[in-house]
Amino acid sequence: MIKINIISPTPGMSTQEKILQIIQARKTGITIKGIKQILNRPISMIQIHLKELIAAKAIFTRRNRAGAGLIYYPRTIN
Repeated sequence: MIKINIISPTPGMSTQEKILQIIQARKTGITIKGIKQILNRPISMIQIHLKELIAAKAIFTRRNRAGAGLIYYPRTIN
């Protein structure tokens, strides 16, 4: 018989909250690879949270100079 272990979430900030905090700390922007290096999470997971943050208008993106990737910036409230 296979033993199934049910895990519970760890207390503290969610991954999405951590991503937002990282982006807000970098006013000059950060790439998805930079976020991945800091959080040690798969890019696919980070992309899901980034799309949600963009939809919530918490962050915005611009293409990098080479036009190949996106740079994520915090949305400032004036």
